[in-house]
Amino acid sequence: MSGKVDSWAWHHVGISVKDIDRALDYYRGNLGFEVTFEARNMTDLISSITGVQGLGAHLVQTKSPLSDLVLEFIEFFNVPDDLDPLLPIAPGRSHNAFVVPNIDKALDNLLADGGVMLGKVTEFAEGKAVYCADSFGTVIELEEQLGEHGDFLKG
Repeated sequence: MSGKVDSWAWHHVGISVKDIDRALDYYRGNLGFEVTFEARNMTDLISSITGVQGLGAHLVQTKSPLSDLVLEFIEFFNVPDDLDPLLPIAPGRSHNAFVVPNIDKALDNLLADGGVMLGKVTEFAEGKAVYCADSFGTVIELEEQLGEHGDFLKG
């Protein structure tokens, strides 16, 4: 591992879309992506990780048969008019997610280097995650995963 945040792996790219079913039809039909995880009508977790009260989302993760990288699609709903444009919520915005062995250390380092936390550290079934932006305005998600990957990272 190298770097201050000890990033282990590039986990996924998340893309905000206007219509999740149309996006899935396109990526499955034209590019061969397969659904690996789906959660419809998420509210509390999405509100927490984005810091936007009342926000909801449909989230689907997919994989190409040619790559292990996860491509995530998110259709947000109940989006407020005064949304922070940095958040990866408007259709076409994206984020990159990285697995880290210690989310608190990774977050401290990101903030010390001029980054910002966009929502709260949120506990998902797979582990903790947080949306941030680096000092360049690129949105990243830090993930501290439980289970197989998390055990590997902690040595």
